[in-house]
Amino acid sequence: MTFLGLGSQSIWSSVFGGAIAIVNSLLLARSVNDAGIEASEQKTARGALTLIKSVVFRFVLVLLSFYLGIVYLELNALQMLVAFALAQIGYIFYKTESIY
Repeated sequence: MTFLGLGSQSIWSSVFGGAIAIVNSLLLARSVNDAGIEASEQKTARGALTLIKSVVFRFVLVLLSFYLGIVYLELNALQMLVAFALAQIGYIFYKTESIY
């Protein structure tokens, strides 16, 4: 909404950036859950490998999503980055021990 007040014509850049952060957080929760299940089955090496694969996959997914949004969808990069950052910061501050 801030960008609309500053003269931006579209809110889709902010929505797209926020959606990237939400998908990233959901994938994080899934991978932590999967690693916990593997660790409870005494497969700690597989649990660690699951977390490492998740980090790499989420990093690539975020980069490709930004590339797609900026190059192909021609969305405003600053709006996407700000929305992504605010969503991630909100996730960090909201995070509790029982979030997963």
